[in-house]
Amino acid sequence: MIMDAPQRKDGSWWRSLSVVWMLVLTVCFAAEQVVVVHLEKPYDAYFALSGYGMKSGHLWELFTYQFFHTGWIQFAVNLAGLWFLGRTCEAQWGSRRLLVIYQGAVLAGAILQGLAALGGFWIPESLESVASVLRDRFAEMASGSSVGLCGLLAAYCGMNSNTPISPLAPLKGKYALWLALGLAVLFVLIPSTPRLPHLAHLGGLLAGLLLCRGRTPGKA
Repeated sequence: MIMDAPQRKDGSWWRSLSVVWMLVLTVCFAAEQVVVVHLEKPYDAYFALSGYGMKSGHLWELFTYQFFHTGWIQFAVNLAGLWFLGRTCEAQWGSRRLLVIYQGAVLAGAILQGLAALGGFWIPESLESVASVLRDRFAEMASGSSVGLCGLLAAYCGMNSNTPISPLAPLKGKYALWLALGLAVLFVLIPSTPRLPHLAHLGGLLAGLLLCRGRTPGKA
C-alpha cells in the first residue's frame, strides 16, 4: 500500500534508493537556499528547465531540473512522495526498475515540456498568438522532482490496476491513474504557476505507464 510502505527485508530502510534520493534532494535544496536565495546568485537559470535553456542548447537541463524546487512546500511534498510511494515501489520492483521508471519519466516529461517551449520560439510570426501562449505556459523556468514521482504513480497504478492504492484512498489503481491523467491535462490547459512543470507531469505519467507495460509486480 502506498500509505503503508513496507521496509526492506533486512530492515535497513536507510539503504534504499528512495531514501538515498531524498538525501540527495535535501542537499541540493539546502545548497539552493544558500546560493540562489541568500547569496542571490541565479545559478538556477542554468540548471532549471526553461525555453531559453533549450533554445541555447542547455540539454543538461533535461536532467538537472529535478534537483531544484520553487519553495519549501514543493520540496516537502516531493520528499513525502518518495517516502511513501518511492519506498513502496522499490519494495515491489527493486531499486533498478525504480530508477529506470523514475528517471525515464523525468527525461520524457522534460522533453515534452522543452519541445513545447521551443515551439514558442520556432513557430512563424503569422502564428504569434499561438507562440505567445506556448512561451507564457512552458518557456519559464520550471523545476521539481515531482515529474519522476508521476512516473512512479502511473507505473504503480498500471501494475496494480485492480488493487486499492491506499487504506486512506480506497480507489483502484486504474481509476487513480485516470484521475491523475485527467488532473494533469486540466492543469496543462488552465493557466497556473509557470515554474510548475505541468506538461512535464503529463509526460511523466505517460512515460511511467509505458515503462510498466508488459511487466508484472515483482523485483527485477
